[in-house]
Amino acid sequence: MSHQCECHRCIEEHRLGMEGPFGWVPLSSTKMILCPVCGCKRCPHASDHDLACTDSNAFGQPGSVYQ
Repeated sequence: MSHQCECHRCIEEHRLGMEGPFGWVPLSSTKMILCPVCGCKRCPHASDHDLACTDSNAFGQPGSVYQ
């Protein structure tokens, strides 16, 4: 069974991505990673599925890779 979550944490932990002509390419390099609940890229839930969705795209949210 394949891993369903595509948060930044799971991309790193489960090595989600593909082999490209010049080596490994993580999923986050080929696809915009968005919160599956609110659709915001800066939502902490897009970075780590264990963090709550804030329904916000504001800068500097704790837990977001876009701090």
